[in-house]
Amino acid sequence: MSAIKPLLVLLSPLLLSLACGSVYAVDVRLPGDRLLETHLAEARLVAELDGYAVIAGRSCIDCDENTSIYIQRVPRGRPGEGHGDNRETEVSISSDRFTYPGQYRDYLSKELVERTRLFYGRCYEGEQALLWLTEFRTGGQWKKEEYLIVFREDGPRFRYNRDRQPGRFHTSHEKCRELPGIDAETEP
Repeated sequence: MSAIKPLLVLLSPLLLSLACGSVYAVDVRLPGDRLLETHLAEARLVAELDGYAVIAGRSCIDCDENTSIYIQRVPRGRPGEGHGDNRETEVSISSDRFTYPGQYRDYLSKELVERTRLFYGRCYEGEQALLWLTEFRTGGQWKKEEYLIVFREDGPRFRYNRDRQPGRFHTSHEKCRELPGIDAETEP
């Protein structure tokens, strides 16, 4: 039994840091070899669109939360400013979570209840945008929705369309890419 105690003493700082959440945050590397502090688990950069980082990640580990899409403005520093290590520290991830693309099954019935596609890049009249095309099951029928974020000089513009997806016509632009989807269950 005495051989176990030293192991537990060595592990306890690690367990404490995991419980506090300081270990799981992952920085993502932006173009230009800059690092962005995300405060997200399993974070990875999807794209940088006109000064906004599009990041996939989760706000917790060992929980029922699905991977989501987060969007955050990247500060524009002047040459000679900063910390010398190309770390973008002024940025915090927005609390707004957006659906990661894929097919979602109800966590209880295992029935397919949502299909979401995400396009990014020049996906709206040649402008930088994120475009979600979603179909979800309600009342035994499939309904369509579209959610669009266009990145402009004066900030992002949001548009929501219920029962239609006009943005679908812009997805054929050569600089509009689709993020591959996942198979997942809905959150409880």
